[in-house]
Amino acid sequence: MLYKNKFNINFYTALIVSLFYAFYLSYLSNDFFRDRENYILYAMFFDDLGRDSSLLFYLFNEPLFLYYNKVLSFVFNPEAVPKFGVFFIAFTLSYLILKHSKNILLSIIGLSLLFFVPYTFHLQLVVLRQGIATALLIWFVYLFWGRKIFYLLSFVLSFFHVSFFIVFFILFYDYILAKYIKNIQIRLFLITITTFLGSFFLLKVASNLGVRQAQSSHLEVNENGGGGFIIFSFILMFLFFRGFNNVYSNKYGRVAALGLITYLAFYFTLPVSGRIIATFLPFFYIYVVSYKNLKVTFAAVVFLIINIYLYYNSIVGGSLTLEGIRYLDNIFVF
Repeated sequence: MLYKNKFNINFYTALIVSLFYAFYLSYLSNDFFRDRENYILYAMFFDDLGRDSSLLFYLFNEPLFLYYNKVLSFVFNPEAVPKFGVFFIAFTLSYLILKHSKNILLSIIGLSLLFFVPYTFHLQLVVLRQGIATALLIWFVYLFWGRKIFYLLSFVLSFFHVSFFIVFFILFYDYILAKYIKNIQIRLFLITITTFLGSFFLLKVASNLGVRQAQSSHLEVNENGGGGFIIFSFILMFLFFRGFNNVYSNKYGRVAALGLITYLAFYFTLPVSGRIIATFLPFFYIYVVSYKNLKVTFAAVVFLIINIYLYYNSIVGGSLTLEGIRYLDNIFVF
């Protein structure tokens, strides 16, 4: 009975804090964030988007996101649809971080990472298609990990956000390799080599399939300068010292490790590497709070401090509109 009461207290605390956090983020004005106009247009004209397209173009340009907007249009006005997405993402990520936290300190670290790391700030408030797909993936890991349906559901997410073709490949490739190769370090090495080689022609294949994002001008030049590579190599190094066997024994740690090596393999060759790591970082946060391990906690705190230092310039440059910048500046002016 005592254990049950303790569980209930933890459950309700996680639920209440997550609801408050999600309500606050979804309450923020659409005008503060980049790309919100596009999401509102999706909610208004979902029936027109994709019309008169070839089947191939339609399949590889996120048809499930159109259906998502169609369903929500029966419940919300167009301006509220992206806010619902923010709520779902923020609630999912914060709740599962708090649910797996071993103590209050780790809970604070986990939520701080979620909000103050620009990648996941952006995931919750700007790139909502990717954020919703990531939230769904985390629920799938939580509910279906170790079952074949997990990989089917992960593949289906590719039709919600196109980057999940890569995510699915990494997860499924690791699953296949695990059947034949028991040494985890050899598997990670093979995944690294495969993703690195694949990065040289991935955009060309995507463009031939009609993926809209593959033809964007910002993908023509890779502007990664090396800072991200150093930071995430530092994180991967601490997971290595923790022991990949230990990391892999936790489903969130396993997904996080796969995401880190994919990001590093793509870093110098594929401009979308930053988008990819945003999907995997919440798994790292959950892994961090799941264990009282000094090495992993130390790496997470150093990672958090670096990102807090970079926070203002990163979200001003990548996430906020002019109105959003004014709102942020007002918060920092006491």
